[in-house]
Amino acid sequence: MTIWLRSDVVDYKFMDKKKNLIIICVVFMTLFTGTKIFASNIGRTVYGILTETYNGTSTNASAGNDKVWIYGNVLNDTDKKEGTFSNSIGIGAWLGVYFNLNGEWSMNPQDMSDYIGGRLYFSAKVPTSVDTEDTNNAFKISDGVDKIVRFNSTNIKRIDNGSTILGTAISNDDQWHTYYIELSSFTNLDFTNISYPFIVGCSASNGAAVLIDNVYWTKAPSVERSFNVTVKNISNNQTVSSVTWNQSCFRQGWIAADQYVELDLDWEGTNDWYVQILLDNGKATRNGLYYAADNNSEFILQMAWRVSRDLLPNGSGDTLQITKSGAPNYSLYDSGKHNSDPWWYPWIYFKEKKETFELEYTTVWNIKGCHTYAGANAGWDSLNDFYDKKPKIYFAADCENSWNFIYAANIVIILNYE
Repeated sequence: MTIWLRSDVVDYKFMDKKKNLIIICVVFMTLFTGTKIFASNIGRTVYGILTETYNGTSTNASAGNDKVWIYGNVLNDTDKKEGTFSNSIGIGAWLGVYFNLNGEWSMNPQDMSDYIGGRLYFSAKVPTSVDTEDTNNAFKISDGVDKIVRFNSTNIKRIDNGSTILGTAISNDDQWHTYYIELSSFTNLDFTNISYPFIVGCSASNGAAVLIDNVYWTKAPSVERSFNVTVKNISNNQTVSSVTWNQSCFRQGWIAADQYVELDLDWEGTNDWYVQILLDNGKATRNGLYYAADNNSEFILQMAWRVSRDLLPNGSGDTLQITKSGAPNYSLYDSGKHNSDPWWYPWIYFKEKKETFELEYTTVWNIKGCHTYAGANAGWDSLNDFYDKKPKIYFAADCENSWNFIYAANIVIILNYE
């Protein structure tokens, strides 16, 4: 038995918010993959500076070689907005992040012209004792000369996750808030010669620490946001052009495919991708790979999917071994994480478009997080380091009653950026 999928190239680009794209993929003819690969952070819509969401570490701002170093009187703090820690700026201290490609103490100014018209995003927790009117309390970007926006500036926009402006200037209420500053607010900034993409200073008279986290630049809102998808082998993580179940799957029950689909998104943190996956095979009974015979009889191999931030199997016990539980739900779960384990990860049955189903059963992720079904009930993992590790969708099919046919399915991927 051979079940195969050939992958052609589709490039997903979005210029406007609230834009929806539906892609119908015939499984054995076309799978979704992207063409745009970013070699370094500067090429992306988002440039991570001090963020574990975008770069996985506080001192490497890139997927390539463009590094930043932290300089100043700074400590790590377990109180954080994202990741595992934030940066704590002590009394009379300042925090500077500078471009450093060649080792300690060297500075390598970068051409950041692609970010003209963009924004500086950050999260801050400012104690009530900090005087936001003190002119020494400020954010800076340096092109050899510090360009300044002070804590009390109306150019600082306090926002929620949907980019709704909740107020201006820094709030000293000892609560975490997310902010952005239009880069144009840093007057006469020379984008071709940026040495410090982020500096924050706090006056010695304040007597308290300011916490800073999740600092990044974004390009102008008019710049295209990209969604890139790649098919890769599970065995060696190499890019390939097809997804296959090999001959050994014949009559073997639920078996994972030999490949997975890797998703790579440009994400800004204030807006988010909404991704769904379902089948459009034309009948409610075609809930998987199917073969339609000449005599109008049909053979169905039911399908399922799961999403993970990791290449499976991993050291935490997550595997691609699939077991079917008993009545009443007959759910599928990762038998490497037994269903008695509070963090077992079920597989989710594919839903055919003609079926009646709960919307969340087709949702890969939304603003709540990545849909892993962590635990015995529906759950959402935080998105925080999915964007660095790139979410991976795995496929499985019930090969118990398979025959020597080439099966097909129409997979619908719905991508929405709002």
